[in-house]
Amino acid sequence: MGFNEIIGHEKQKQMFLSVLKRERLPHAFLFTGQEGIGKKKTAKEFAKHILCEEHNNCGICRHCIKIERGIHPDVLIIENEDPIGIDQSRTIGREVYEYPYEGDRRIILIDRADTMTHEAVNALLKTLEEPPLFNIFFLITSSERDVPLTIRSRCARVGFSPLSKELLQQYYIDNANMDERNAELLSHISQGSIGCGFFWMEQDHLILRRKLAELIMGKDRSFIHVTLMSERIARSHRELTMFLSFLLSLFRDMSVMSEYRETSMMINRDMLELLKTESVNTKWIEVSIGRIQETFGMLRYNINKLLAIETMLLDIMEQK
Repeated sequence: MGFNEIIGHEKQKQMFLSVLKRERLPHAFLFTGQEGIGKKKTAKEFAKHILCEEHNNCGICRHCIKIERGIHPDVLIIENEDPIGIDQSRTIGREVYEYPYEGDRRIILIDRADTMTHEAVNALLKTLEEPPLFNIFFLITSSERDVPLTIRSRCARVGFSPLSKELLQQYYIDNANMDERNAELLSHISQGSIGCGFFWMEQDHLILRRKLAELIMGKDRSFIHVTLMSERIARSHRELTMFLSFLLSLFRDMSVMSEYRETSMMINRDMLELLKTESVNTKWIEVSIGRIQETFGMLRYNINKLLAIETMLLDIMEQK
């Protein structure tokens, strides 16, 4: 019951319960914060509260069960790896004018709202301007600035902060059966996100992470390996964003070590011996960070992901 399934975010949970008690729900919410910290899960739990027969997310009524299974006819979820296009927005536009099938409300959840195309934004904007009262929108984003202001201004913004290292470490110990040492490492490299932590729990991802660091640092300058690495990283949007985020954190660690000779502030603590053996210049770090951020920005468009990551890696290695 309640929001017991949500780790952390106590202020947000109390705010939602207060809004539900007043029974004055905004017609649209914008959930913003880094990827994998529980925004979408919180939206789904909120949806259970709204549609629940007991109005408390009981978990056992037909509405709660159907939402959990992803089969509720009054909960429309838009989520995929490609940018959200005009066809999906038109689907929403048609759906919102139909009365709910089983209750008195409809929930429309749009994940990665920052990837909407210009046409999709215009179509959604018309829907948000005069929405039928029985619709409640949840727009989820990890890049708020890429959601147009015209959309943001029509939503009630709810910000989600990264989870503390202590909370993450205890979560991995209690729920993933990890020992304290590995849980502590994971609590750092997951950067406040349970979702990121689950990604790095996979051994293949950790191995590839290490190889990518060695490639960047010049331990292996093979063009063939750059291509193979790029093919592996670009298999999905999630993998690509995770490894780009890792590279940003790696260069951030380089900057900290170069300027302060401080290791306690490192994110990638398992890379310490690799970074200590390298002498890097701050100009290369700055240029590389800019190049990674540029690639991040390109992902919201329908680009060739393999070519983008391969070109970025070659540019960074060439500058070293």
